[in-house]
Amino acid sequence: MARSEQVGKPSLHQTQEQLTAILEERVTELMTQIKTTQALSRQIARTEEEVERQRLLQEKLESELVPLREDAASLHAETAALQAEVDDLLTKVASYRSSREGLLALKLGSSEGSSTSS
Repeated sequence: MARSEQVGKPSLHQTQEQLTAILEERVTELMTQIKTTQALSRQIARTEEEVERQRLLQEKLESELVPLREDAASLHAETAALQAEVDDLLTKVASYRSSREGLLALKLGSSEGSSTSS
């Protein structure tokens, strides 16, 4: 090979250096992507664990809610029965008051009649 041909072409050593530099750059990019992927994988794993924890908590709370709903239904029924009893007592009180007022009116009427006849 003539010297003039070697001047225009890069040497084998220069080509190896360029390839090494490119390879190092690519390896650095790959390592960065691997670290990013690992961080995302950890975040996904933590998120999945949190989702599972929330699902278990929801199941627990729903199971605790069943007896509370039953208690609420029972209390509503008891409240309705007590309200009916109160309404019945109020009706009786109103009836007794009416009867009392009638008896008082009769008593006052009879005592006025006896005092005017004397």
